[in-house]
Amino acid sequence: MHTAAVSAPAAGKIRNMKKMSVLLGVWLGGLTLLNAGPVPVSDAGTNRVGIYDSRAVAYAWFWSAPQQAALKEKMDAARAAQKSGDKVRFQEFDQVLRTTQDQMHREVFSTAPAVEALAQLRDKQAEIARAAGVRELVSKWDASTLRKYAAQEQVDVTDQLVSAFLKPTAQQAKIIAELRKSTPVPPEKCEELIRQGKM
Repeated sequence: MHTAAVSAPAAGKIRNMKKMSVLLGVWLGGLTLLNAGPVPVSDAGTNRVGIYDSRAVAYAWFWSAPQQAALKEKMDAARAAQKSGDKVRFQEFDQVLRTTQDQMHREVFSTAPAVEALAQLRDKQAEIARAAGVRELVSKWDASTLRKYAAQEQVDVTDQLVSAFLKPTAQQAKIIAELRKSTPVPPEKCEELIRQGKM
């Protein structure tokens, strides 16, 4: 587990991405309890394993058309509850918003598994793996699983997974590139920033 504090440049990146994080935070979808481990997709005799940056994949999932449509529908429902004065219903939405915002911060800025995204790609994973010539898909942040594949060639399949969700705009492509170049916020620091309301 990482314990280092966030550097000044990393803190700046967090501030610069605040607008994006606010939008991430309004996603009202329920959190899933899916297995977030490696995804075996092929039994082909290959010594190649597909790795991906889960931050970029989670970001692409959030901005995909189906997720944005669902977001709009649920945001409209939340606004309607507020406008009608239904405080109980609105508070329920608010709690879901807070919980989901925190989870999206963990996935996009730190190294939490992109479980919702992988669940949406369940039917496409085998095809992506075959095209890349790999037998399994593993997050590049999943050190314990990657140790099992230390002798195998690692093939980055992040772009393929991102492309399964959306064709990034120029701005989205820039953010994804910045995410992939940056060092993730260590999990403990991410939790601290969430508790302090700074993320």
